[in-house]
Amino acid sequence: MERFLIPTFNKIVSKDSLETPHIQTFTLEKLERGFANTIGVAMRRTALSSIPGVAVFAVEVNGVQHEFQSISNSKQDMVEFILNLKDLTLSVDDDIIDADEVYELTLTSKKGMVTAKDIIVPAGLQIINQDLILAETTKDKAIEAKIFVLYSKGFKIFEETRVIVEDKIGTIKGIIPIDANFSPVKRVNYIIEEVNPGESRVFEKLVLEIETDGSMKPEKAIAFAGGILKNYYKAFEELFEVKSDDLFEEEVIEESIDAQLSIPIESLNLSARSEKWLLASNIRYVQELINRPVSSLKEINNLGEKSITEIIQIVQDMGLSFKSE
Repeated sequence: MERFLIPTFNKIVSKDSLETPHIQTFTLEKLERGFANTIGVAMRRTALSSIPGVAVFAVEVNGVQHEFQSISNSKQDMVEFILNLKDLTLSVDDDIIDADEVYELTLTSKKGMVTAKDIIVPAGLQIINQDLILAETTKDKAIEAKIFVLYSKGFKIFEETRVIVEDKIGTIKGIIPIDANFSPVKRVNYIIEEVNPGESRVFEKLVLEIETDGSMKPEKAIAFAGGILKNYYKAFEELFEVKSDDLFEEEVIEESIDAQLSIPIESLNLSARSEKWLLASNIRYVQELINRPVSSLKEINNLGEKSITEIIQIVQDMGLSFKSE
């Protein structure tokens, strides 16, 4: 019975990925035909919809009663201020921040440009885009705000965040609920490539490209998505005890002849004596070694019978042979 190959997961490191660490590409291969699409669809949908993150879901500004009101001594009204707040990106320490717990950030503006750097955050949270412009004011304390954030998942419209305000904070008076996108994942693309087209058993490679907002590493987002799917699939596995692991095997990679021929003599793990005298005879690669008959080894000075036997055995173990006499 043909078994499934245990897939290999790799992160593609390139100059672009080093310059933009929030965008990364990963590959999964070798997959049986059809599985790349199955896994790609599931991973993409899960990564986009279900990875937890922190987002602003409500705000309270001193002297402001509703979102369509102007803000005294500010060039921005509440609508503009809220739109800017939605772009606030926060990272979270999972060991400190609890899921579904409301955290309060405070902002007391100074005269001039107000940025995310002016916001005071509790332990466990960190603002990524501190240069984000929130408003421009003409006097100190023009904006005194409480910004409410939550560690959750998915996208919630303001009707849903209004319920959260009432349940978690206890009152809606003076607090403006806003739409909140908790996902740290901005984009996920996948493509499928054939690994060995034309052969009887074709394998596929899944290429996943993921972009986050910088609050979470792409590696962590991918791990989250895989973990979520794994826990869902456990429900099916528990229906009946099956030996599914027996259906998988490690891929046996046969080294190509060309690759073997270019192996340096120093990499053959020969004895020091055999290696020394082969190199002294200007034999530096396997190809140069086997491109001569066995009898020519006896012509190499100081290469005894024991060394010759050792060299012949190494060549045979590699599945190669010497040139015919």
